[in-house]
Order: sequence, then C-alpha cells, then structure tokens
Amino acid sequence: MENVIERKIGSSAQESLYLVNLNIGLFLEDMLRSSVDIATNPSITKLLKEPESFTPYEKLRLNDTVLNRLYSSYFTNTYVTLFDREGRWLSTSYLPEELHQQYVGAAWYKQMFGKPYQQKWMFNYNERLYLDRKPIITLVKTITELQSARNIGMVAFSVSEMDLRRYLVGLKGEVYLVDQKGTVVSSLTKTMVGQSLASDSYMDMVRTSKNGQEIFEKNGEKWIVNHGTIGINGWKIVQLVPYDTVFKEIFDIRHTNLVLFILIFIVFLLITFSISYGISKPLKLLRKRMRELEEKGFHSTLSVSGPQEIASLIETYNRMVKEIRGLLIRVKEEYEQKEDMRFRALQAQINPHFLLNTINNIKWMAYIRNNEEVGDMLSNLGGILEGSIGRGGSLTSLKQELDYIGNYMGLMRMKYHDTEMTIDVPDDLMDQEVIQIMLQPAIENSLMHGIESSSEAGRIAVRAYEAERCFVLDISDNGVGMPPERLEEIRQRLSGEASDANPLPERIGIKNVHDRLRLQYGEQYGIRIFSTPGEGTTIQYVLPLCRANRGDET
Repeated sequence: MENVIERKIGSSAQESLYLVNLNIGLFLEDMLRSSVDIATNPSITKLLKEPESFTPYEKLRLNDTVLNRLYSSYFTNTYVTLFDREGRWLSTSYLPEELHQQYVGAAWYKQMFGKPYQQKWMFNYNERLYLDRKPIITLVKTITELQSARNIGMVAFSVSEMDLRRYLVGLKGEVYLVDQKGTVVSSLTKTMVGQSLASDSYMDMVRTSKNGQEIFEKNGEKWIVNHGTIGINGWKIVQLVPYDTVFKEIFDIRHTNLVLFILIFIVFLLITFSISYGISKPLKLLRKRMRELEEKGFHSTLSVSGPQEIASLIETYNRMVKEIRGLLIRVKEEYEQKEDMRFRALQAQINPHFLLNTINNIKWMAYIRNNEEVGDMLSNLGGILEGSIGRGGSLTSLKQELDYIGNYMGLMRMKYHDTEMTIDVPDDLMDQEVIQIMLQPAIENSLMHGIESSSEAGRIAVRAYEAERCFVLDISDNGVGMPPERLEEIRQRLSGEASDANPLPERIGIKNVHDRLRLQYGEQYGIRIFSTPGEGTTIQYVLPLCRANRGDET
C-alpha cells in the first residue's frame, strides 16, 4: 500500500511541478523576449554604434522609452543596463563605478564579448550590480550586428527574485529553485535564498536526471524529494516533503475508516434484518424490471406498482430516467456544437506562430530599408496574428480586444482610406472580460457590407456602457444599412431558426461569436442587430459585468 501511495504522491507532485515549471519557463521566456526586443531596437543599435551622435537628453529619453518600461505582466520591476564595447553604460538604475568595473572586468564578460550571439543566466546575490541590494535574476545577452556578426554591445536584463518566488507558492513542503551550481535562486523560505544545496545527498540525483522522485534520510528523518528541470536554462525546481507527515495522515484516515466501517456494518445488519422480510420480494421484482429498462437504453419507463415505498421509488426513478435522457441529449448537442466551432476556429489558423515570426522578420527588414508604409502594414498584421493566437484560454480583456481591432483597422485603412473609427469606452470598463476575436467580425461586416457600398466617408463608432447591470458595447456605422427582410433573416439565424434551404454560412462570423457568448455566459446574453436602410447598422453585444483575470490577459 505504501508503494502505491508513493507512486501516487510522486505522480501528483510531478503534475504540480510541471505547472510550476511551465509558469517559470514562461517567466524566463518573457525575460529573453524582452532582451531581444531591446537588442533589436534600431535606436539602441544606433546608440551603440554611434554614441557621439546622441545628446545627454536623447540618451535620457531613450532610457525612459526603451529601457525603463515593463515588457511583461510577469514583472513588477525591471533593471536594464546597456554596455558598449568600451565599457560605457546606460542603465535604469544607478550603477556605482566600483561595481561597474567589477562587472566589466569579469572573465565571463570578456569571454562573451569575444563571440557573437552569446547569452548567460545569472543569479546576483553576493555580487551586486545595483545599489538597492535586492536579489535579482539576470539575463546577459550580447547585441550582435547582423551584417558583420560582430558584438557591438551587451544588455543585462534583470528582474526581482520576489517576482519568481510567487510561482512556488502552490507547492507543499520546502521548495527551492536552484541553478547549475546548486545555489538557491528562489525559495518560499527567504533565509535559504543564496544558500548552496550542492553538498546535500539528493543533489546528485537532481543533477543527473531531468525530473524524478527519490526518498532519502536527512538528520535521521525520511524525506521525499521531487524535482523538475527548467528547459530554457537548466535550472532545477526541488521540492522536499517529510515522509512521516504524508503517511501519518494516511494512517489516521485508515484507522478512522476502519472504525466507521465497523459501526456502519453493525447498523446495516440491524436495519437489514428488520426490514428485509417485508421488502425483499418487491425489490426483486423491481430489480428485474430495472434490468429490462437498462437493456432498452432508457427509452421506456417502469409501471408504478407494489407497496407505497416501492411505488414512490419507481416514480422517482422514472423522473430520474427522463431527466437523464434529456441531459444526455443536451450534453451531446452542446458537445457537437463546441467541437464544430473549435474545428472552424482551427481551420482559420495557418500555423500562426510561424507566420507571426516570419512577418516580424519581414517587418524589420522593411524598416531597415526605410519602407515605413510596408513596415506599418506588417506591424498591424503581426498585431492581428498575435491577438488571434491568444495565451492560455478564449477570454481576454476589452482593452486587449480593442488593441487587436486597432491593428485590424490600421491594416484595413490601406483599402478604406477615408474610413475613421472612434472609441468611446470609460476607463473602468477597459478591464471588462470578453471573448477573444469578438469585435473583428462586426467591424469586417461594417466595412464590406455597409461602408464599401456607400458613397460617403466611412465612420465606425465603438461605444461601451453599463445598462441594467449588464455590459453593453455598440458598433455603429454610417453604411447603407439593410432592408427589414434581410435584418429579420439575420436575426433568425442568430436565434438558430435558419431553414435547411438557407443554411448558416460555414465560416467564423457574427453567428459564431453569438453562439460562443451564449455558451460562455448564458442564453440571455449575445448579439443584437439594429439597422435602418440608408442610415447604417448597429451591432450590440450584451455580456455580464465581469472583470477579466490577469491570467486571461497574458
């Protein structure tokens, strides 16, 4: 039994470690992405190559606009320092001269400058770089000129250790994040940060395997150690759980269960002998009829007969069978509907991550060649793709959805030059929870079916407000509108009353968004459409008031 429990505990711990590993991996990936954004910024590369062309004010402004800003919601604060080949620096935090000389004089610093495309993960605890003396995790990355493959500078991107510590809260016992040398980078136990675990007996197993579980003795007590590896830099997550604490709870539960079982068994025998004679025969008949019902797949009911208690039981069972049959039908229909919409959404994606990376590369090439119009188009298209990919779910905030629409309209203005879009949304509604890609189908319909056929300059107005304890968002245009029969046809499609002769379109659009809203929030929410021929069309979204979680935005 203990072996089975050990395996179960190991499996559960590995699942928890996997989630923590994933979050920390995303945290470190954001650090790497932020460093790359800084390294590829044209102003930064120009500063490193031509420092004399920048005035002190321009350097200060570059520090504020590029270096001194948060690149991710994972970070509460960032420390960014830029070095050139002569040791000159630009930093978001004050860098004392003695620490600066100690930093640039290190062997690893000179070695990294000798080769292009170098990066190094560091934990600064004893050797500080900044005056606030806080433990920080640092990614040092060389800035390499693409044409000559020559390092023109180096960026040190650092975040507070406390930002990383919060991802360890969900694990029980003693939890440590250690680097390749065995030094504790982060821990829920603050006094352990910066300490070395290299001499502990279990560290040999931790170093030689990617993940696993082991039982060892420490100070005369048995411990269970679980560990996992961060893929981006090879750091380890180590979890120590006291062996006796885990099994003491199990033994107490076993003893309690045994006592309860004996008491229940005695009570059961007394009750059984007292009532078995009176109900055994009707129950056997009920059992036989219930078996016949099971063979018919819940498509018939039992006839009510027998004593009052048995008749009441049969009536309850018949109601339960009817509800189960209806529930199975509804679950099947909802599952098929969700799978159909998920399949359509998947069909609409063409390897978005590959396309996003490719578009970003082409965008920078366009900017390098001073083709700003093409670069802006690609930047908007990249923003659309990045918004459509999402991260971790189908929900987002209204602010991010409006950013996505801004990129989409920036791209559409290449075709609809005289079309303007105004946004009237109160600040307190920017955090409203919405589903991803909710507004784009409505904007697309306004452009293609309303404004494109109109001779006037296009205007699209986006307005959000609260009404009757609901969140309401209107998208209005000054297009040609639609006749009443066409409006009624669309409303019937939204309500699911489309006929077989006029089926719903096989693409993602207003109907898809309407169905997703009702599945997410309930039948009373969704989309309403109003239109007047020659005056325009308004598409209204009605959702419950709900603030978006930070996890949905990331």
